[in-house]
Amino acid sequence: MSHLNLFFPLKNLAICTLLLLPIWGFAQQFDYNTVVAPEGQRPASFEDYLVQLAYLNSPETKILAYEKTIEEKEVDLQRYDWQDDVKFGFNINEVSLANVLAKDKTNNLVLYPLYQLSAGVSLGSFTNSKRKRGIEEIDVMVKDMENNQHKMKIRAETLARYRKLLLSIETLKMRTMAEEDARNTHQVSQQRFKNADLDMEDMLRASEAYNNAQEKRLVAETDIQLAIIALEEMIGLKWEAAKKAEERYKK
Repeated sequence: MSHLNLFFPLKNLAICTLLLLPIWGFAQQFDYNTVVAPEGQRPASFEDYLVQLAYLNSPETKILAYEKTIEEKEVDLQRYDWQDDVKFGFNINEVSLANVLAKDKTNNLVLYPLYQLSAGVSLGSFTNSKRKRGIEEIDVMVKDMENNQHKMKIRAETLARYRKLLLSIETLKMRTMAEEDARNTHQVSQQRFKNADLDMEDMLRASEAYNNAQEKRLVAETDIQLAIIALEEMIGLKWEAAKKAEERYKK
């Protein structure tokens, strides 16, 4: 019985270890350069190109870069901050100096040194400066993480707006076709009504369907313009100019 009691806990431990191994194996550092292509590097797709434009032209990107520069300079300042606590002293032995300079040096007592130069610094300055520098270095890493978070938000918002534009374009195509069908139906209904082959009620329904189709097509056109405005706000570039790059990615 004692062997069985020992076996089961060890077996359970082995199972747990096997289950945790994949987690440990796949826990890798995420490369944020895959979120936004670095400046100077050609993006892999047109969508990535739009994301890169949005990131590089974002005022927040530049603000984060300035803030990181400030933190890096703070780190450099902390390396020499201990020098502010260095104190120098200079003392003169006035009695001995006067005796040395006196013409009658008989029975003059001279004690050396005639002057004394001293310098001192608190030992705590070194340890405190090191701690402060460590805090500033952490602030630099925080700025890096804020920039990475900014990259992820930029990518998500840019792609969402681009997808909305594509949806609006496809919606316009469908509503243009629906309007054409409604126009044809309306024209046939008018001809049949003139020939007394269609009553007034059916004629009015055909006319209403045509008007509704026209209205939906106008709404779809407006949605495209609004989607373009929203996307231009993100990428900081006119859509016509950005779209020219799309052909290069289709080759």
